[in-house]
Amino acid sequence: MRLYEYVRIIAPGMALDRREALAAAARSRGVETSVDEEIESIRRRLSDHEASVPTLSDARRRVAETEAALEERRERVATLRGRVQASDDDAVTDEYRTAIRELSEAETEHLAATEALEDARSRARSARDERDRRLRLQDRLENRRREARVELVESVRPAADEAVVSAPGGDGRTFADADSVTAALAVARVGTVHAPVALACRRFSDAAEATAWLEAPVYWL
Repeated sequence: MRLYEYVRIIAPGMALDRREALAAAARSRGVETSVDEEIESIRRRLSDHEASVPTLSDARRRVAETEAALEERRERVATLRGRVQASDDDAVTDEYRTAIRELSEAETEHLAATEALEDARSRARSARDERDRRLRLQDRLENRRREARVELVESVRPAADEAVVSAPGGDGRTFADADSVTAALAVARVGTVHAPVALACRRFSDAAEATAWLEAPVYWL
């Protein structure tokens, strides 16, 4: 998040994610880290559309159906072959020829169904491999983000500690042990904030003093 999201309202009892706020303050000052380029590269790779893993149930069902039909055609051809051999009936011969043609069609359909199943399996394997690759990239991205956050926090921590010491009304000596209002004021002072910060903490005598100390516009509440 932008720094402003952490300090838009500074009031007693406020919650503040200190590490994230410090990192946002560093970013607002244009601080870069040693892993920024890698983070951007991973983001681009993850922005590619993720293919869903295709279901194999329809393809398997089609193979089973065509296999059953093929077996039925084979049995019919075998039966008619025996009848043709035992008879000179032209009608039986015509029926036999029709059965052979239907067997050929069934073989073609079964082959197509089998190939479609293999294709679906191949696409499923590829999709699973891609999903695993994306999971590894996401883990890598999170690791690099943590590394970046450490660098960002450490880059502004000394300035934040100094701001805590100079903050009016605060009792902390470091950013880590300051109360939430003092810490928020310190973060706002250390970072760069362009939108007005709403102050409801009465740490300053007036808006002009607050603006001068924070070096940011304020709403005096």
